[in-house]
Amino acid sequence: MNLDLTQVCFNLLGLFLLIAVGFGMVKLGVVSRDISGQLSRLLLKVTLPCTIFTSLLRPYDPSFFREVMIILLLGMILFPVNALISAPLARLFRVPQGRRGVWAFCATFCNTGFMGFPIVLAFFGEEGLSMAVVLNITFNLLVYSMGARMICADRAAVGAGVKVEWRTVLFTTINFSTVLGLVFYFGQLSIPSAVLTPLTHLSNITTPLSMIVTGMNLSNGKWSGLRQNKDAITSTLTRLILCPAASFLVLYAAEALLGLNGSAIPSVVFVILAMPPPAVASILAENYQADQEFAALTVFLSSLLCIVTIPLTTMLLPI
Repeated sequence: MNLDLTQVCFNLLGLFLLIAVGFGMVKLGVVSRDISGQLSRLLLKVTLPCTIFTSLLRPYDPSFFREVMIILLLGMILFPVNALISAPLARLFRVPQGRRGVWAFCATFCNTGFMGFPIVLAFFGEEGLSMAVVLNITFNLLVYSMGARMICADRAAVGAGVKVEWRTVLFTTINFSTVLGLVFYFGQLSIPSAVLTPLTHLSNITTPLSMIVTGMNLSNGKWSGLRQNKDAITSTLTRLILCPAASFLVLYAAEALLGLNGSAIPSVVFVILAMPPPAVASILAENYQADQEFAALTVFLSSLLCIVTIPLTTMLLPI
């Protein structure tokens, strides 16, 4: 699949300008800092599920089932590969025991939905978004199981007593919209225009809203201590540079082994794997009594620096 890198850069510029709008809205006092949390819930509970569902309302393609299986396989390989890279690097960078698990989590997992979906949609359209939706299934399964154990790695029991709450993993609006969309896709079910029209309008809100909320979250971040916190810097560099580089090599091999020449799958997966760590890092750190402040700082720094690294990684497209 050939991409026009000039168009890609223009799409990225437009998205990052929306981040600047969100940042400026808070700094100039146009909106309250507290509203970002409410908008995030609107995004995750309403508009993003609508985007996922409508992206799967397309004509049936017999090859899509094979694509689903390949993407699930790649997800089950790439996230553990990133974890295997992160664990020894945490020791190499002399990350203290109290935050080594959070450091590895932030280096391993990426923001698939909040930032990944809008950027993939801007690059590849709804076909690419449907692939990203499938990859998100493996993300949800691994982030609350393997990821939760990583967060708890510095506790005395080293993960013992960590109970995976499968209800939290499985029963989410994003997973529900994914399953429902796949049912409609494989069943080629139609939906009345009176229902489809508002769903489409809500779907169209997702990209600008997610970028604006990202900017608002950056405006709320703690700038103090960034220069002194080398662990946040090393985790960020691992997440945004080293892990995408390793993913590129795996995807390059998969392209040859699985016959993916001309397919958008490697490029879509690579773009997702180049995203900063997810905001759920700080939530899990708080839930499991880990270093929540460090997690939030790393997510903030990574989300800030990805404005530079994402355009650079797109130069490797297409794989």
